[in-house]
Amino acid sequence: MKLYLQFGYGMMEHTAVLLEEWGDGGVILSPRDLEHGQLLKVATRTHALGAEVLLDPQCFVRDADHYRLVEHDYFKVYQQCSTGSILTGDGAWKVVDAVAGLAETLETTRFVVPGLLASQVDEDWFRFHEQLIDAAKKRLPSMARLATLALSATATADEAQIEAIVERAARWDVDGFYIVVESPGGYLVEDPNWLANVLILVSGLKLLGRSVIVGYGNHQLLAVAAARADAMAAGTWLNVRSLDMDKFYSPDEEFARKTVWYYCPQALTEYKPAFLDIAQRNGVLPLMRPDPALGSTYADVLFSGPAPTSVKWTEPSAFRHYLTSLRGQARQLTAASYTDALSAQDTVLTRAEKLLPRLRKAGVLSTVRDFTPIIDVNRAALITLDNARGSRLRRSW
Repeated sequence: MKLYLQFGYGMMEHTAVLLEEWGDGGVILSPRDLEHGQLLKVATRTHALGAEVLLDPQCFVRDADHYRLVEHDYFKVYQQCSTGSILTGDGAWKVVDAVAGLAETLETTRFVVPGLLASQVDEDWFRFHEQLIDAAKKRLPSMARLATLALSATATADEAQIEAIVERAARWDVDGFYIVVESPGGYLVEDPNWLANVLILVSGLKLLGRSVIVGYGNHQLLAVAAARADAMAAGTWLNVRSLDMDKFYSPDEEFARKTVWYYCPQALTEYKPAFLDIAQRNGVLPLMRPDPALGSTYADVLFSGPAPTSVKWTEPSAFRHYLTSLRGQARQLTAASYTDALSAQDTVLTRAEKLLPRLRKAGVLSTVRDFTPIIDVNRAALITLDNARGSRLRRSW
């Protein structure tokens, strides 16, 4: 499974540095976070690095009012076209034509068909997307197309709605899917049914023989490797690691919060640097050093000898360490069979399950980003995936 960069505010330099270092992957551009000229600049640099460029039109909510998003020409067209015109008139063509024009300018590798957030998956929602998909086929017949599946937390939690999507999507003339799912609350999700349904959705679409990219992810969504997702996407600030529809209405930026976090991959947990000082004082800091195989050297200075808080370790290093580590974990969780994929997930969870109590006993704590309560959530979701799709995935990995 690949890691793509989910573009967010302030990620232009991060994108260039990381994609050049990695030598693969891609970027999902965000009109909400970039003006037209910036979109073009990032796309040009990304193409020069040999990585994939995708454009997320971010048409999830029709009444969005974020000041950057609504200034894009295609989004103005989208808001001018009524739902009725998209369903029965020429609105779908107008919207797709406007988005396609921008995608062509950016020379995107594949076309992400605009998608509306499903508060509830019903016939109107299906028809809305099918009109846009048909228009995209006519407008860009030779470009691979990804249908956007944007789901509210309520829709994601409903197994019947998830299965309805898989059944209906089997008829769609697209090459793959771009999935974004709204969090039911919080950065790490404590509802195992929500995560289980994400895995069931991904696996069901993969069993159709299509590609799947899961957007707005964090390390909890590494679990989608067990459903054979082709790629997941994550970014720097929390609003590009967990989908929150408020970001499309408010100009408030996640970057205003200046706390720096250290991601400990083997614990699946993020810590404030002060707790790394505690880890050093109590002799467990070496246990928190990332595996070199993950490819990140951005946190090496924290393990160089002096107290971690006494060395200069800034937000850019923290973000690049997180994303590089996540990429390494995504690659390690890629497996040749479904059985191997489940085993790899179990290995990662078991390692965290054993390490976290040792760190906690030494006073190394993380409150809001502690993965301890999430381990059982992920285990339950993986078991549910196995019950729902296991036999087919074993035959058709």
